[in-house]
Amino acid sequence: MALRDAFVIIICLLAAPVALVNGYFGVLMWTWIAYFNPHRYAWGIARYGFFQPALLIAVPTLIGTLFAQKNTRIFLRETILLASLWFWFAFTTFYIRFVPDFANHVTDAGVHLQEVSKILLMTFVTILLVTSKKKLRILVLVILASFGLKALFAAVFYLKTGGQFQIWGPEGSFIYDNNDFALAMNMTIPMFFFMARSESSTWMRVVLRGLMLCAIICIVGTYSRGGLLGLSAITLAIVAKSRYKILSFILVAIALVCLVTLTTRTWQDRMGDFLQGNLDSSENSRLVAWGGGWNLAMEYPITGGGFDVYTDAAIFPSFVPRNLRSRLYGLSGGLHSSHSVYFELLGEQGFVGLGLFLWLLGSCFTSLRKLRKQARSNGKLEWVEPYTQMFEVSILAFMVNGATLGRAYFDFLYQIVALVIIVRILIARELEAGVSDAQPAEVMEAVAA
Repeated sequence: MALRDAFVIIICLLAAPVALVNGYFGVLMWTWIAYFNPHRYAWGIARYGFFQPALLIAVPTLIGTLFAQKNTRIFLRETILLASLWFWFAFTTFYIRFVPDFANHVTDAGVHLQEVSKILLMTFVTILLVTSKKKLRILVLVILASFGLKALFAAVFYLKTGGQFQIWGPEGSFIYDNNDFALAMNMTIPMFFFMARSESSTWMRVVLRGLMLCAIICIVGTYSRGGLLGLSAITLAIVAKSRYKILSFILVAIALVCLVTLTTRTWQDRMGDFLQGNLDSSENSRLVAWGGGWNLAMEYPITGGGFDVYTDAAIFPSFVPRNLRSRLYGLSGGLHSSHSVYFELLGEQGFVGLGLFLWLLGSCFTSLRKLRKQARSNGKLEWVEPYTQMFEVSILAFMVNGATLGRAYFDFLYQIVALVIIVRILIARELEAGVSDAQPAEVMEAVAA
């Protein structure tokens, strides 16, 4: 057994019993494994064998949740929408079993539902077990450490090789594809930025900003055009939220000049073709997927075709518009993705599924703005504002970058939704406890504990 394999296995074996008695610790470990994928850096049994670190941590965490201190008033609008979306995923998977057109991907849809259900189950566990501001902060830092170390390794490799090689995520992980990796990095940048701005420790601010820079380099290094689009959107959003907008705009302009002049010729050609509207096989596959997804939704507007309908070669081509079918047949290996979170949900879950999803995201935006307004009117809630800013821009990054990427079931997004719900719960608890400027200091300490 290689040293790396032994290291990963020992850590997980030691962590499992701790998760059994401390469910919150299990959430932290599960988050680290889900995002950092330590077993993907091993070379033997931890990577290719029967060893499943996420399952090893998740099971005792679920058991530990039964006995842990939990948030009680969790039935907020976002929680109900999240549960409704989960129910709809299950319903459409059950429904397509009775539709002959979809018989070829019923089994794949069932497997996909299991994967999504695991994500959503741990999302609800997170909502239950993050019961204080301290636990919230630690969880966010674990998320940033997991993605940040990954960004650091990739950025060093990219700079060391002069940008000659494209950046990909860990093989076999949810972010292996270069576009998926760019999406994850885009969603972390606002969290790095606003977390650094709220930290009192100088070295923490330096570390967080350094890792944010690594994430930006990674997005460039993925050669992902959708990633570049997402980076542009969050940059504008952060500048708009900055206290020094003119200075921020100048710095962004300088960074843009450096980006254009220091990138490789291959990168510039790829982005130049994209901006000029020249379509390659990737763009052609998007047109095929979007056209077919729309026609599918028109045929099955309520339920769609269930998980994995886009990759069902037996039925999906029949929904592709006739003028695009030649492009479909020209794709090597056929269609492998919906290439958009919106068309993915529309084609797989129908207008109902897409509507619930958009309602959930819209509800998060509404709640975050309301929470920010509350925080600004109550000095004791100033800790809330950085979280509202980072989660808002992270969801925006997902929505913009996800317009060209089929990642509607991305676990990172659902954890951010969970964090929004947690912030709502914590604020409601403080307000109910009568925390205000007139409250004694000892009451504040009791609430924060």
